[in-house]
Amino acid sequence: MIKKSGDKPEKIFEQFVENWFELISEDRWEEAFVLIDLPPSYGEMYTPETFRQEIENDHFCEGTMFRKQHPEIVYSNPKSISGSGSPSVYPLEGTHNYAFEYDVPLNNEFSDLTSGWEFIDAGSFYKVKLDFLHVL
Repeated sequence: MIKKSGDKPEKIFEQFVENWFELISEDRWEEAFVLIDLPPSYGEMYTPETFRQEIENDHFCEGTMFRKQHPEIVYSNPKSISGSGSPSVYPLEGTHNYAFEYDVPLNNEFSDLTSGWEFIDAGSFYKVKLDFLHVL
């Protein structure tokens, strides 16, 4: 869960997601995934294994353009890459919840794979949901 602060939700969510990808880039997978509170809308809770499987074997498998350019996938720290992960926040209608999208940082650049998150209002906190990975 993320504690609400006086900052705008957009800033809170971007900071959380950047820190989350930073943990992954440092090979701190378990530490990153314990921060996710809820399973995606469809399917089971992401684990380090299912997350890697989806990126490395579903979206960027052998034979894809990305894999031809990057035979080895490297999970990168978004804080050390120029540009941004194209953060987008959307209030979910009729709730105090938010959807948030952020490009997955791979091989020292922001890829065209987008991570979809939801931040669910839980009083003084937001519960965190990694909802999808999708090439947009």
